[in-house]
Amino acid sequence: MMSKLMLDSARQYGSEMHIDLWYPDVDDSDIKSLVVGLMDVRAADPIRVSYDKGRDGWKIEQASTFSWECGDDECDPDWQEVAFIKAWAREKPLNG
Repeated sequence: MMSKLMLDSARQYGSEMHIDLWYPDVDDSDIKSLVVGLMDVRAADPIRVSYDKGRDGWKIEQASTFSWECGDDECDPDWQEVAFIKAWAREKPLNG
Protein backbone atom coordinates (compact mmCIF):
# COMPACT_ATOMS: atom_id res chain seq x y z
CA MET A 1 0.00 0.00 0.00
CA MET A 2 1.47 3.35 -1.03
CA SER A 3 0.91 6.41 1.17
CA LYS A 4 0.53 10.02 0.02
CA LEU A 5 1.59 13.12 1.95
CA MET A 6 -1.17 15.76 1.77
CA LEU A 7 0.04 18.80 3.70
CA ASP A 8 -2.63 21.20 2.48
CA SER A 9 -5.52 19.05 3.70
CA ALA A 10 -5.00 19.69 7.43
CA ARG A 11 -5.11 22.96 9.35
CA GLN A 12 -4.47 23.78 12.99
CA TYR A 13 -6.85 26.14 14.78
CA GLY A 14 -5.77 26.64 18.38
CA SER A 15 -5.55 23.19 19.93
CA GLU A 16 -7.59 21.52 17.15
CA MET A 17 -6.57 19.79 13.90
CA HIS A 18 -9.14 20.33 11.12
CA ILE A 19 -9.31 17.86 8.23
CA ASP A 20 -12.03 17.72 5.56
CA LEU A 21 -12.97 14.65 3.53
CA TRP A 22 -14.90 14.95 0.27
CA TYR A 23 -18.51 13.74 0.27
CA PRO A 24 -18.43 10.17 -1.15
CA ASP A 25 -20.12 11.08 -4.48
CA VAL A 26 -18.39 14.42 -5.15
CA ASP A 27 -14.78 13.47 -5.78
CA ASP A 28 -12.94 10.56 -7.33
CA SER A 29 -10.49 10.68 -4.42
CA ASP A 30 -9.45 7.31 -3.12
CA ILE A 31 -9.40 8.71 0.44
CA LYS A 32 -12.68 7.75 2.07
CA SER A 33 -11.70 7.51 5.74
CA LEU A 34 -9.40 9.03 8.32
CA VAL A 35 -7.46 6.96 10.86
CA VAL A 36 -6.69 8.80 14.10
CA GLY A 37 -4.11 7.46 16.52
CA LEU A 38 -2.65 8.71 19.77
CA MET A 39 1.09 9.10 20.31
CA ASP A 40 1.84 8.63 23.98
CA VAL A 41 3.42 6.17 26.39
CA ARG A 42 -0.10 4.96 27.18
CA ALA A 43 -1.74 2.57 24.73
CA ALA A 44 -4.90 3.67 22.91
CA ASP A 45 -6.36 1.92 19.89
CA PRO A 46 -6.67 4.09 16.79
CA ILE A 47 -10.10 4.84 15.33
CA ARG A 48 -11.20 5.09 11.69
CA VAL A 49 -13.75 7.78 10.79
CA SER A 50 -15.73 7.80 7.54
CA TYR A 51 -18.96 9.30 6.22
CA ASP A 52 -21.82 6.85 5.64
CA LYS A 53 -23.96 8.40 2.89
CA GLY A 54 -26.78 5.88 3.24
CA ARG A 55 -27.33 6.67 6.92
CA ASP A 56 -26.28 10.35 6.57
CA GLY A 57 -23.71 10.46 9.33
CA TRP A 58 -20.26 9.60 10.66
CA LYS A 59 -19.23 6.00 11.22
CA ILE A 60 -16.49 5.38 13.78
CA GLU A 61 -14.69 2.04 13.70
CA GLN A 62 -12.09 0.38 15.88
CA ALA A 63 -9.73 -2.45 14.99
CA SER A 64 -9.20 -5.59 17.03
CA THR A 65 -6.02 -6.99 15.47
CA PHE A 66 -2.69 -5.18 15.56
CA SER A 67 -0.08 -7.84 14.81
CA TRP A 68 0.16 -10.69 12.34
CA GLU A 69 2.22 -13.82 11.80
CA CYS A 70 5.28 -13.48 9.56
CA GLY A 71 4.30 -14.19 5.98
CA ASP A 72 0.61 -13.41 6.55
CA ASP A 73 -0.40 -11.61 3.36
CA GLU A 74 -3.90 -10.67 4.52
CA CYS A 75 -3.10 -8.50 7.61
CA ASP A 76 -6.79 -7.81 8.33
CA PRO A 77 -7.15 -5.36 11.26
CA ASP A 78 -10.86 -6.34 11.61
CA TRP A 79 -12.30 -2.81 11.64
CA GLN A 80 -15.78 -2.86 13.26
CA GLU A 81 -18.23 -0.02 13.85
CA VAL A 82 -18.30 1.13 17.49
CA ALA A 83 -20.27 4.38 17.10
CA PHE A 84 -22.46 6.26 14.64
CA ILE A 85 -23.24 9.99 14.75
CA LYS A 86 -26.02 11.49 12.59
CA ALA A 87 -24.81 14.33 10.36
CA TRP A 88 -27.13 16.93 11.89
CA ALA A 89 -27.68 15.38 15.33
CA ARG A 90 -26.99 18.63 17.22
CA GLU A 91 -28.73 21.08 14.86
CA LYS A 92 -30.76 23.71 16.73
CA PRO A 93 -34.15 24.80 15.38
CA LEU A 94 -34.17 28.26 13.77
CA ASN A 95 -36.95 29.52 16.04
CA GLY A 96 -35.60 28.42 19.22
